[in-house]
Amino acid sequence: MKRWFIPAIYAAVLALGFTYRAEIMDWLRGEPSLFLMVMLATLLALFPIAPYKVVIAVLGYAYGTIWAAAISWFGTTVAAILLYAAVRALYKENGRRLLGKYAAAEMFTTAVERRPFQAILLARLLPVIPQMAVNIYAGVASIPFWTYTAASAIGKIPAILLYAWMGSGLAEHPAIFAAIAAGLMLVTALGLAIFRRLKERKHED
Repeated sequence: MKRWFIPAIYAAVLALGFTYRAEIMDWLRGEPSLFLMVMLATLLALFPIAPYKVVIAVLGYAYGTIWAAAISWFGTTVAAILLYAAVRALYKENGRRLLGKYAAAEMFTTAVERRPFQAILLARLLPVIPQMAVNIYAGVASIPFWTYTAASAIGKIPAILLYAWMGSGLAEHPAIFAAIAAGLMLVTALGLAIFRRLKERKHED
């Protein structure tokens, strides 16, 4: 039952969003305060009841590429910093003990800590890596705050711009942008499938 809980929430949120799409867009077009939108973007990044890519696209549809990207970037960066700080303060010792039980995880963490900026930047740029996992892992590993913040802030920009641009163009060219979105989802799904297959082979060996 638990494995279906999150997908069920996602499906329910998407269904509600589709049902009340007119009301949502009317509210967004009513130009709610910038502070409110940043707070909403931050909360949706901290508590991902809906895929954040969808949130960015909706903002792009309502505000255009630049404003949507700015709001989304600021919100998700603040959320990443808050989660990193919370994990570092509350769970770092327990997390390091857990990583220490597995030689491969410990070796990987040591490699990441040697080049923390490059590691976090690459993790932010790769769409197949869950961003929430990056936030939690960085809090457990010995990655300096400013290194983590700078790499995260820079690494988030390309994907956010892409999804904001897609959302902004959805109204004018729905078929084209729907095809692009489907292609990106397919590439992400293939990447995850390949990653899982390689992981299974590693365990088999």
